[in-house]
Amino acid sequence: MELRHLRYFSAVAETLHFGRAARKLNISQPPLTQQIHNLEDELGVQLFDRSKRKVELTTEGELFYKRVEAILHQVGQAVVEVRKAARGEGDTLVIGYMGSTILREIIPLIRKFHQLQPAIKLEFAIMRSDEQYEALLDGRIDVGFVDLTVQPMSERFRSHHVEFDLIVHERLCLAVNYSHPLASSEAVRIADLRHEPFVTLQRHLFPSNYDKIVAQCKQAGFQPDIVAMSEQTDVLLAYVAAGVGVALVPSCTSSSWSGELSFVPLEETAWVDVHMISSADNRSPVAASFRTTCADYSALQNG
Repeated sequence: MELRHLRYFSAVAETLHFGRAARKLNISQPPLTQQIHNLEDELGVQLFDRSKRKVELTTEGELFYKRVEAILHQVGQAVVEVRKAARGEGDTLVIGYMGSTILREIIPLIRKFHQLQPAIKLEFAIMRSDEQYEALLDGRIDVGFVDLTVQPMSERFRSHHVEFDLIVHERLCLAVNYSHPLASSEAVRIADLRHEPFVTLQRHLFPSNYDKIVAQCKQAGFQPDIVAMSEQTDVLLAYVAAGVGVALVPSCTSSSWSGELSFVPLEETAWVDVHMISSADNRSPVAASFRTTCADYSALQNG
C-alpha cells in the first residue's frame, strides 16, 4: 500500500463519485477505479458500495476514511514543517482570516500574543471560511478566524478534529452617511430600514456576513434592496459615506471612521461571532501558545 492509494481513496470518499474524484486528482477514471479495486483486494474488504445508482462508503469504508484523513493530515503537516526547516525559518504562526472586519476584531488579541511571544513570526492569509478549513487540515495555516453564526462548520470538518472557540461576541450597528435622517437617532429598528438601499460585502467572498445581513432583514419582514457590494470593509464604508446606501456592520468598525459616517445602535440584538478554528492534531508549541492566549483573551472579553 502506497501513499497515493490513500490519496485516491480519500478523493473518492470525499466526492462519492469516481469521475469527479479523477478530475480532482488530474488522472483518468479507469486507473483510479483499478487502484481502488487493488486497495480493496489488499485490505480484504469492500470500501465502497457500488450496487446503487450512487457510490456510498461501506461501514468499513467510513472507518478507513477517518483513519486515512488523519494520516494524510499528519503527512501534510510533516511536509510543511520540513520545508520550513529547509528554508531556515524560525517559529511561524500562520493565521487565516475572512476579511478586514474580522482582522480588525482580532487585532487586540494579535497584539497581546506578540507582546507575549515577540520572537514568533506572524503571517496572515485572507480566505473564505471553507478555504480555511481545508488549509487547516492540510497544514497551510495554524489557526483561522471565521464567523460561524450563519455558516456553521460542516460535520465533515467536525469529524476531522477541528476545534472552534468563541473569541469575539459583538453587536451589529447601522452605518449611515452623517447627513442621513437616521444619523442622529439613539437607536433604530431593522424594520425601519425596509425602504433604504443597502451596501454589503460580496457574497462569494464573505457568505456568512452577507447571509447574516439578509437574514436579519428577512426576520424584520423585508428583503433588503442591495444596490452595491464590495470586496473590502473600507470600500463598503466609503459607499456609505458617499450616500450610496446604508450598511449593517460590527460596532468595532466605528473606530476606523469619523466625520463622514454615523454609527447607530440597533434595537435588536444582532451579533457578530468570531470563532477561532484550530486542529487538535496540531501539537506545535507555537499553536498551543496561541490557543492559550486566545482562551485568556476570550475569558476577559466574554466573561
